[in-house]
Amino acid sequence: MQEQEGQDLQPESHEPMLESEPALESTPLEQAPEEAPVPGRRLRRALIWAVSLVIILAAGVILTWTLRVQPQAEQIATMKTDLTTIQEQLDVQGKELEELRPLLARNQVLEEQLSLANAHLDLLNVLVDVTTAQLALTQEDEIAARAALTGTGDRLSTLESTLEGANASAVAEMNDRLQLVLEEVETDSFAARRDLEILANNLLSLERVIFGE
Repeated sequence: MQEQEGQDLQPESHEPMLESEPALESTPLEQAPEEAPVPGRRLRRALIWAVSLVIILAAGVILTWTLRVQPQAEQIATMKTDLTTIQEQLDVQGKELEELRPLLARNQVLEEQLSLANAHLDLLNVLVDVTTAQLALTQEDEIAARAALTGTGDRLSTLESTLEGANASAVAEMNDRLQLVLEEVETDSFAARRDLEILANNLLSLERVIFGE
């Protein structure tokens, strides 16, 4: 019975060995799928490209801001500051102008009065020249008469430029008569004295009209 039991146990001991051989043969078949492409590698590559593209775009934006947008923004800010400063200066000048308006008006009045006084002085000087020439012709001194009228033409021209309208035209006619007197002094003293008298009367009349004398 022991032998029979030993025989019965012996086949049972060989069965596990037969079953273990297929297990060893199946191991290489299970490792074969590891050689196939891994999907995660493509995802990593796509992610790297996306990050690189974002970095490039961000660098472009920063470069554009640094080289163009920021300088223009600073320039606009400077222009706004300058404009504000100019506006403040204009406001100050406007206030000063309002304060100066009465003075400007007064200054204009004074300038007109000064111009009128100068015109009156020119007229009186011309009248002195004419009177001196009359006196010289009375003494039959033609040379002194001509000398007295040397600068009279220039004074009449200055007086004409100062006056306006009919008064200026009247002075222009006086200048024409003066030129006639200068021609008559050495050739016809009587005609020269007559024209000098007319010239003196015209000067006195113009003085009364303009200056109320």
